Amino acid sequence: MIEDRDDINGINGINARICSNGSNDSNRRNRKNAGSGGTDRFSVLPPHSIRLGASCLFDRKIRLVEQGLLASLDYGALADFFREKRNQFAAGEFWGKIMRASAEIYAYTGNATLLEKMKGAVRDIISIQGPDGEISTAPKEQQPNGSGGADLWERKYVMLGLLGYYGVTDDDDEKRTVAGALSKLLDYTISQVGEENGKTGILETGWAFCGMESSSILEPAVKIARITGKTEHIAFADYIVSQGCCSRENLFRAVLSGKSPRNIGDNGVPSESIAKAYEMMSCFEGLVEYYRLRGREEDRAAALAFRDKLIEEEITELGSGGADGPFNLGPGTGEQWNATRAEQANPDLDKMMETCVTVTWMKLNLQLLRLEGNSAYADSIERSAYNALCGALRPDGRFFEYFPRFNGIRNTEVNFSYNVGGFDLSCCTANGPMGLGIIPSVVFMQSATGPVVNFYTDGSAGFGKLTLDMSSDFPRSGRASIVIGGGSFFTASVLLRIPDYASGFRVELNGAPADITYDPSYPGYAVVNGPFAEGMVIGVSFEIENEMVLSRGSVNSEGNGKALLRRGPVVLSRDSRFTDTGGSVKYSPKPALHDVSQLQGTLLSCEYGGYTWIDYQSAGNGPEKSQFVSWNRIE
Repeated sequence: MIEDRDDINGINGINARICSNGSNDSNRRNRKNAGSGGTDRFSVLPPHSIRLGASCLFDRKIRLVEQGLLASLDYGALADFFREKRNQFAAGEFWGKIMRASAEIYAYTGNATLLEKMKGAVRDIISIQGPDGEISTAPKEQQPNGSGGADLWERKYVMLGLLGYYGVTDDDDEKRTVAGALSKLLDYTISQVGEENGKTGILETGWAFCGMESSSILEPAVKIARITGKTEHIAFADYIVSQGCCSRENLFRAVLSGKSPRNIGDNGVPSESIAKAYEMMSCFEGLVEYYRLRGREEDRAAALAFRDKLIEEEITELGSGGADGPFNLGPGTGEQWNATRAEQANPDLDKMMETCVTVTWMKLNLQLLRLEGNSAYADSIERSAYNALCGALRPDGRFFEYFPRFNGIRNTEVNFSYNVGGFDLSCCTANGPMGLGIIPSVVFMQSATGPVVNFYTDGSAGFGKLTLDMSSDFPRSGRASIVIGGGSFFTASVLLRIPDYASGFRVELNGAPADITYDPSYPGYAVVNGPFAEGMVIGVSFEIENEMVLSRGSVNSEGNGKALLRRGPVVLSRDSRFTDTGGSVKYSPKPALHDVSQLQGTLLSCEYGGYTWIDYQSAGNGPEKSQFVSWNRIE
């Protein structure tokens, strides 16, 4: 992510590549994780290195948000919550979320108007900062737990927003100013929070989750420590990790013991559960950053185990998780871990898969993709991007659905929002753009071996002098053509992700079978060995597996035995604009889809069982409301 580019862009210390021939692992979801030390195997490219084609879904969505949401918001009104000490619950999160997303999107689009808007917003928030370093919406006498307990949560987002700008500005003076503001804000926070006499313990803060929400400040604290190198900043990160991020139960130890995320901190009272999906993942994202700082193997192990537990128990076919039942009924209705993978077709669930959860899940997987160089994490990001994230964005680009659903109509219900300068802004609408903004950074990445291609779509990227220019009609087919450019002779290798839904993965170089190896340092990638020269073409082809998934394991029998159709990562739905949505479907584990094409206004369409199916993110997202069905009754 953008705030990492200046400080963690190197991948020194990675073991030398060991190439070996071997067959592709047929069950890539369970691939063994690889990694060592505190170093990354993959890194994101510098700002403005990547361009996706105008026909690419993600380019269209990013520009829609840039022109709709980001252009409409009054950034000064976001800062007013701090300027006027409004002390309103969690309202201070909006400035940082929007600034962080703006920086990520600017790094992709290079929009000069957006940059000027960001510059003004950063200067504004720094002008509000007190001489002691304070930036808070709460009055001093209520700190560090004012604003309804969200004081540290809000400061976290101020830090992340400033870090985002720090990563994209080319002005060295501005960099120094922002770094100074970050250092002072963290110093100020340390003066109030800790174990020493007169300070408040971090687990004594927060609004409902036993300090978990406040402890997620770990992520920016580590990033600031890497910029400043100050021992007190590093010590503060040590302190947060030592506390385990939750007063009921140490999050990291619980996961290492094999505990299910939904049961962490369980006191036997469902209405008092604290398994808040968004905040819990944020703590583990901070733990990955801390692992980069300290290199303790137990921290890496905890983060990997947590993500694997979520895949096993919580993440739905749309690539998100959390719900309003049936087990955890605590604060944040619809936003707690609830064995959502098993319960995803349970008709009793009304609120589920908060967009903030989707975005944080994607960000956690990007952290681990960088760290591990394992394609399984790119698989997860891709599924979330094509389904839950893009499906949540409304056609005008100004609103992200708070609780996406599998069946029904698009959901306008919102748990948490404020009117900001005349704009109704929810936490999910503020967070959604960040999810879109990181996607280009996943499509193309860098490794010690050479360029990495994770998604197959239209786009290009620069890797120093070497360039890759890719064209693809995915997800209609599994074909892509990658042209080498740069006008020179290159010895680097190119890593190509082998998706978990691909069969018969083939690679050609200038029309002939390519020299391919499989490197255990990069599980799930085909390594195309150089040398390369200007004009060479790498051809990728694979069959996209169609799958019909059966729901199972729900405590409600009506939530079991339903079928969901998927083509590769893309969930397919029936929409009343195109077909009947009331009938049942014939089950086939590997269905043959016909007339795979692209109906107007959709990414993907096909025929199966006498019905027309379209991609989930297009379903219900036409100019008028329409009914759609993703979980289907079986004949």
